[in-house]
Amino acid sequence: MLKNTVSSRQVILIGIGVLSLCRWAVALETVSLGENGSLNWRGEGSSSVETIEPQYRSLFQDKSLPGVELDVGNSPGNLIEFESDQFPDSIHPLRIPDGENIANTALKRGGGITAPNVFDLGGFAAGIFDANDLRLTLEELIETKDGGEIKAFERKNYNALGTLIFVELGGLFGVNRVRFYPRNTVFPSPTTPFQNDFLRAFELFTNDGSQTEGGNRIWEPLLLEPDNVNPVVDVIIDPPRPVKALRLRATTTVNYEIDEFEVFGTGFLSHAEYISPIFDAGQPAVWNVLRWREEAIGDPAFSNIQIRTRTGRDTNPFVFTRLLYGQRNPTEISLSVNDPEQEMDLAEYKSLPLDDELGRRWEHGPVRDDLVNWSPFSTPFPASAANDTAGSPITSPGPRRYFQFRVLFNSSDLDAGRVLKNLSFDVLAPPLADAVIGEIFPRDVPVSQSTSFTYALRTVAQSDGLLGFDTVEISTAGQVESIDKIEMRDSSGQVIAERAFSGLDDSSTEDGFQIVSVSPASFSVRLPPVTEDNIVILLRFQTGVLTYSTNFTGSVQLSTEPGASQAIISGDAVLLGAGDEADLSGTTVLSPSVLEKTQLLDQILIEPNIFSPNGDGANDVMGMRYNLLSLSIVRPVAIGVYDLSGRQIRVIHDGPEANGQYTDKTWDGRNEHGQLVPPGLYVVHIRVKGDAKVEEKAHIVGVAY
Repeated sequence: MLKNTVSSRQVILIGIGVLSLCRWAVALETVSLGENGSLNWRGEGSSSVETIEPQYRSLFQDKSLPGVELDVGNSPGNLIEFESDQFPDSIHPLRIPDGENIANTALKRGGGITAPNVFDLGGFAAGIFDANDLRLTLEELIETKDGGEIKAFERKNYNALGTLIFVELGGLFGVNRVRFYPRNTVFPSPTTPFQNDFLRAFELFTNDGSQTEGGNRIWEPLLLEPDNVNPVVDVIIDPPRPVKALRLRATTTVNYEIDEFEVFGTGFLSHAEYISPIFDAGQPAVWNVLRWREEAIGDPAFSNIQIRTRTGRDTNPFVFTRLLYGQRNPTEISLSVNDPEQEMDLAEYKSLPLDDELGRRWEHGPVRDDLVNWSPFSTPFPASAANDTAGSPITSPGPRRYFQFRVLFNSSDLDAGRVLKNLSFDVLAPPLADAVIGEIFPRDVPVSQSTSFTYALRTVAQSDGLLGFDTVEISTAGQVESIDKIEMRDSSGQVIAERAFSGLDDSSTEDGFQIVSVSPASFSVRLPPVTEDNIVILLRFQTGVLTYSTNFTGSVQLSTEPGASQAIISGDAVLLGAGDEADLSGTTVLSPSVLEKTQLLDQILIEPNIFSPNGDGANDVMGMRYNLLSLSIVRPVAIGVYDLSGRQIRVIHDGPEANGQYTDKTWDGRNEHGQLVPPGLYVVHIRVKGDAKVEEKAHIVGVAY
């Protein structure tokens, strides 16, 4: 695919102590797939980035075994619907029409059928069938639509007891019916009148993908039939059950044959995966913000979408290995046989076995994930980000040239599913810097106490054409109490620019420094543009942490290019004082005292303690603040006002809240009916239901007139 030409613009950059005119090829582009996008879900179309068709392991191959083959495409098992009439240009899991024989398409999805103990019983040992004949016969058992074939799967003229047939459906389907029968039954076949050669006793089991700890499948009985009198075995499953594989075992010595084995599905698949093309920016790039639009079918409580991303330095996220032939426990080697200085590629891997110049023979080794040149797939993007036009930051490492995402569709109800209508992401190429390394100090502090922190950044900017940055944004556990000072140092450690601030409301610009914004969860500051390598920036501020582990993530931005942002990489930026060990450096702050106290509430402050809600404008309202600690997710918080007899007077708050600092609760001295309460003493009661405990606090307040 040809890349679109990116427009260039001329920008005046004020460097540190230098005024220079630079020509930047600024490329902040949005790539969009699906509905109203420039690319379809297979990566076809016009875009500012090239696309590479992805590869993946077959769903039914063990990645630890040698000689693993890779499949090509966007839908492992072909379980994604790309051409939906109801949702054009969108993707969703396959929805099986009621009554469709899903066994018929199992082979196309990577499923299959086997009879593993057929030869052990001497069934085809006389040469009637060889292994390939048996495979073709079994595949015809599930693939043929019309029946009445010349051949069937036969177990005649010898003991058929214990014969096993396994059917792999190639996915997890809702199944409501299973049917199997001999020739000349469902489909007339006068030339093969074997309608009485049906299976007289059998056991039929299903598996939904579950396994024991040892990796053995857990089989659930569907039908145990000791005395079958029906040539056509027709099992209705109501309600339908999720099925990934079936096992049929003959429990009779009587001759039998099977002409067709049919499995009928219904509803949405429980699980399906979409793998995007690999996107190539042509140079290291920042993969910035991801957005998507989805739609729920059926009850949204029973379905979800999980989206993950990864970034890489080359076109293949796999490592191909070779093993020395004939050696016990051979070492896996990923280097080329012909050029040991290079990694082995897929073409050479497929050409194995090969002999090297020393006459040693090398054979296939396992195919591994490349965790050196590719990051693992990220944690899922928050479900709350769906249909949010602001998008969610891509956390996969960068700048990197290659990018890929995958989508997992999940459903716990056959009538519920999700449709992914559009997905887009921003690409910034060239990046602002090769890297911006960040760390915070101190990294071990008391919980819920004001602490003076230093956040250090160090630039890596050795490539040509980097854009530079002039804004830093840091996420915080709560609103910072103060931003005290910003200091910039050159590669020799000399201070080249600095500024102290008088308070959070000091928004003035001085020597290029400015407080841009302060919110309950972050702050951002402006500084002179940074374009040079090994510049150190020190941000000094005060705040508290509210949980055991707090990650002060951050990004650098370029104010002249809206949306141009690059994540700060956690690492060792600079020595920040005694106790700042390089191998412990990063952006995470720990507060072990939380684990010791298992505390949920802290820093409760009610003021004034005595207030007079008489409308004179002085002390008319009681205000309160508190910190919530150690909550893994949002939890119920109830705040009420009671008289001294314990009777509830007013509910101030009753709802879920997360870790954080709260200053938004007030009481105006009125009861639930809007009437002013009599003067006297009252109890403000706070109750938090945490993960493993409930914590309650009570404070006395006075009302006077």
